Amino acid sequence: MTERDWSDDDARLVAFLDGQLSETDRQALETDLKSDPDLRTRLDRLDVDLSELAVEMDGVLSHAPAPNQSATSRGSMVSLAAVASVALALLFGGWLLGRQSETEDWRDFAAAYHLLYRTETLAGERVGDGGIATVSAALGHDLSPLAEVSGLTFRRAQVLGWQDRALIQLAYLDGDGRPFAICIIKGSEESASIEAAERHGLPTGSFHRGGLQVMVIGAADAGDVGGLTREVSRLF
Repeated sequence: MTERDWSDDDARLVAFLDGQLSETDRQALETDLKSDPDLRTRLDRLDVDLSELAVEMDGVLSHAPAPNQSATSRGSMVSLAAVASVALALLFGGWLLGRQSETEDWRDFAAAYHLLYRTETLAGERVGDGGIATVSAALGHDLSPLAEVSGLTFRRAQVLGWQDRALIQLAYLDGDGRPFAICIIKGSEESASIEAAERHGLPTGSFHRGGLQVMVIGAADAGDVGGLTREVSRLF
């Protein structure tokens, strides 16, 4: 018996948790969940106790937008997407939020998290400013210029956590529908040079500027992201 390929199912579950499935697709998934115990188990693994997450993340989620009364309202979509994405990060057994050792590099964590993204994860309609104002407030730095990056369409922003610091992720799709990301965290290092590296099979470029550490993450088949990283560095 061949092992089941979960990639398509995971994409549907991610979109379901992000509230980005159409009504038809949502009903189809709910039907599948009733008849497929393995699929239900897959979804249950994403159903994380958010009170425990709040403790693990040292209050980082307090910076996230508060959900409205109705979980399906457009105004609550950004906060629901952030919560779902935090839950997905727990799938990496050794990458539990808030439990990384001092020797681990936040950039490896961010790249591993980006592996979960597919076109379907970010293809839904963007809500408002996509969360730029919220993550800017959490970081204490205006990130609005990053909503306009050549060759990329900004989809959403969210607050994650690394140890005791807020880790900001801005997610994009390129012209071919491939997920890209810009990740930002506060740090004391200063360097104008760009460091290129492959992390978890993904091309990345990183730099330090104005008390911030920044990394650009490309799709696995995107090749060199150096030019894109240089453009991003000019926006800081």
